[in-house]
Amino acid sequence: MSDDLQDWMRKLVDAAVRGVDEQEIFADPLIEAKPAWALPYRILVGKIREQQNPRAFQWFICGEVPLDFLPSEVATTPREALRHFAMKWQLAAERANEKEHADTLIDDAEAIYELADADDFWQP
Repeated sequence: MSDDLQDWMRKLVDAAVRGVDEQEIFADPLIEAKPAWALPYRILVGKIREQQNPRAFQWFICGEVPLDFLPSEVATTPREALRHFAMKWQLAAERANEKEHADTLIDDAEAIYELADADDFWQP
């Protein structure tokens, strides 16, 4: 893995940690985060958790899409997490009052759903 790619991933993981702090998702200030899957320089899916509770984590997504979080119970793999983010954003777009915001959410949801659906990205 190139240094540039490692730097990109580190910046996004750091942004996810800041997002968890800003949204007060966890009570414990000691947080661990790690990448789980990436479409390099576009999208990163990862796991983030409190150090005191290693089994309870949140999925996060960031990059060219909004930073967002999902509980670990909804997905066991990054691919499943992408599908859940897509569904979550579709539902949010339906409730959005601002058309431009809704259109952006729909575009992002469709793009990540296509990634989740594309077997080429998920072959071992």
